[in-house]
Amino acid sequence: MHPNRQAARSWPAMIGIVGDRDPAYELHRATEDALAHASARLAFEWLPTEQIADDSGLRLARYAGLLVAPGWCCNMEGALAAIRRAREKGVPLLGTCGGFQHVVLEYIRDVVGFADADHEATNPAAPRLAVTALACSLSGEDHPVSLIAGTKAVTFAVRWRGIFDAIWQVA
Repeated sequence: MHPNRQAARSWPAMIGIVGDRDPAYELHRATEDALAHASARLAFEWLPTEQIADDSGLRLARYAGLLVAPGWCCNMEGALAAIRRAREKGVPLLGTCGGFQHVVLEYIRDVVGFADADHEATNPAAPRLAVTALACSLSGEDHPVSLIAGTKAVTFAVRWRGIFDAIWQVA
């Protein structure tokens, strides 16, 4: 490695996986497998949501990016604190499945301003539901991902092509 590259940034980049790892959960194992393909360029570690809730700023400052893991978090406020920090500090953030739903919920609460917004799966009686159940299940289905030209998603896809097992189509 070129010595200036080492001095310019921490290498490999460290990605924090926001979520409560469950080795029995297939999507958590698949997330680790996908990131392991990038092990020469990308290190990662899990961030339990209870720990984030206790110390979100200091703990999250060391990550080059955050992945909000699929599934549900033990501590919703910890997950939302990590998402908020990424949004406010411009840290790259990707939410998959339930993780993306957490990203939507944080945005509705903190940007749109509906502090009482919640998720139907965790609080079905909430006065304002930001995320509700789908009319049909997508569980076990594969679908292509279409990216819009000129977006940050395209820049990310080009840089990390080959790491994720997805179909990259630029519209």
